[in-house]
Amino acid sequence: MAATYRCNIADFIIFLASFLAPSSSLSIPVVDKLFQKITVNISNDADHDIQFMCGDGVHDKKLHTMKPGGYMSFRFHDIMFPLKWCYVYLGESKHGVFWAYAVKLRCIECIWSLRNDGIFLLGSDGEEPKSHELFLKGDYF
Repeated sequence: MAATYRCNIADFIIFLASFLAPSSSLSIPVVDKLFQKITVNISNDADHDIQFMCGDGVHDKKLHTMKPGGYMSFRFHDIMFPLKWCYVYLGESKHGVFWAYAVKLRCIECIWSLRNDGIFLLGSDGEEPKSHELFLKGDYF
């Protein structure tokens, strides 16, 4: 007579969490296989220094300066609809926050261009860059 085991959702979550825990030696390979890796690249294509800060879980959430021609990049796994934001100061009248990554952007490699006239998400396969509005404008940072 074969024994049967009824797996409920709580058992499955505990089982999965044991592999995803930071102390688990299997955590990175399992995460890499189960969840897509996203890359966000941000470049300064303006003719002046740009102040920025990103809430990406990697950087220290402090204002940094990006020189003209400079860039920064971060990677993460797309687990549970992550939202990654950046604050940029392009000039006195153009500063605020934008979503550097959100599921609705539909990019695996999100390439952002910070320009004198705004921020642009570069399209793949020769698509035109798409301008994105800054939100939370004002003296928040």
